[in-house]
Amino acid sequence: MSDALINALSDFWAYQQRRPIIIKTGVQALHRLIPIALSRTATGKAVGRFLLGLYDGVTYRFDLKQLHRLAPREFEDCLQVLEMDYMPEVEVHERVEEGENLWRELIELWRSQPLGPVHPRSAPLNNVALHAKHRAPIEAKGIEAFDHLLQVAERGTHQSRIVGMFLMSLIYRNHYRFNLSDLRGLDIKLFEHCISVLRMDYFLYTQAGKP
Repeated sequence: MSDALINALSDFWAYQQRRPIIIKTGVQALHRLIPIALSRTATGKAVGRFLLGLYDGVTYRFDLKQLHRLAPREFEDCLQVLEMDYMPEVEVHERVEEGENLWRELIELWRSQPLGPVHPRSAPLNNVALHAKHRAPIEAKGIEAFDHLLQVAERGTHQSRIVGMFLMSLIYRNHYRFNLSDLRGLDIKLFEHCISVLRMDYFLYTQAGKP
């Protein structure tokens, strides 16, 4: 048995051990996000389109830069829902009561709404200390993950295509919209690298307006 296969099996086993808490925190986050997604605000639009992207990634491709619109708690909630959706036992709308009706409302509200540009903003003052505390590990982990994803994107495999489109949506703002359900096609380590890069990207962007 090759080292690569052994490592992949080890990663899968570790992930399965974490899966119950991933589901629990993901469902809790989803319940917090749904009221936001149904609000007629810029934040609601971003969250609504994100949830639609998990529901039908082909029809509702998502501009990853729209995550910059969110406050830190909302952003982390989106990541938790995304992690829950990685190996879904059920589809995202089935995680909540009356999910079909709720997602029908989201479709009616946001399916034809343009997403518009996102502008850098400073982190809220009460989050500055928190950001400073976590800056080094977020950047270090994100840079390592980004470098690895770049290497994967050059390999010409099915996973390379997914990783390439993921990176293009982050690098070229408002031009590439990503099929969020494609992330399910990545192995566990690559998926976790994508989460690390999303977190680094969000952190750096929210810091852009600080002096």
